[in-house]
Amino acid sequence: MYRKRVYIMVIKYKKAAAWIAFGAVCVLLLFSASVSFIEASSRVEGVRLPVVMYHQLTKSDSKAGKYVLTLEQFEKDLRYLKNNGYETVTIKQLVDFSEGRTDLPENAILITFDDGNETLYEYAKPLLEQYEFTAVGFAVGALADRYTELDDHNLNYSNLNWREIKELCEGNIIEIQSHSYDLHKNTAERSGVKKKKSESIEHYREFLSADAAKMKMKMREHTGTEPVAFAYPFGSFSSESGDILKSCGIKATFTCEERINIIKKAEPECLFGLGRYNRPSGISSESFFEKMGI
Repeated sequence: MYRKRVYIMVIKYKKAAAWIAFGAVCVLLLFSASVSFIEASSRVEGVRLPVVMYHQLTKSDSKAGKYVLTLEQFEKDLRYLKNNGYETVTIKQLVDFSEGRTDLPENAILITFDDGNETLYEYAKPLLEQYEFTAVGFAVGALADRYTELDDHNLNYSNLNWREIKELCEGNIIEIQSHSYDLHKNTAERSGVKKKKSESIEHYREFLSADAAKMKMKMREHTGTEPVAFAYPFGSFSSESGDILKSCGIKATFTCEERINIIKKAEPECLFGLGRYNRPSGISSESFFEKMGI
């Protein structure tokens, strides 16, 4: 009788252990499925990326305008972002994220400067360094050629020369990317890189590819780096522009459309046609960033 009771108890314990093991496996499977679902949802939803578009900086209130911001107001912008926990990201970080190699900070923001004005070197760089931020400068190659030859450093109008661009490329504060070699022009025939109405796609491809190749050659010659991002001059582009630039090694393009971007991991296409908010004068940091929803 005693042996029979022991046998029954052993059977019960084995059944209980089996059920416990089964339950543990179920919990692990559910946890794994939940994690996978969260990761999948995160990939689908992506990361919110606001992009600010600055142009020229000035110390004079009288020179401020739609595309010129005072140095004092620029510092207030940086202080606002720092106080609200935003972290600047680089083009390299965006490319690495879009190709599935890394993650982005939760409160990511990208600061950009168009046109390659020399105030980016003289005014913006020290403040960015002070606030531990980074930025991207979109330079025009032909203007860099011109101001290298002129050696003109009037901060009311001068552009970066190749020496300054090289120095920025060697640092870790301001990346230099392409604003075209010589397409920062708005004429009756063409605005920026936009395709002419009467132009064949073959001619347009040759035209845009040639400019991109020249900017790549100039950057490589003067800095040892090549651009992988392109900001459309005046925000003008055509439906074919992105694919042509992609074939030239460009991995991200920027428009002047004011909207927040959703950057998705392991989806390189999400970096083409990114929106940016132009930063004008005459509006406080709080009001401007509230307009952006941040």
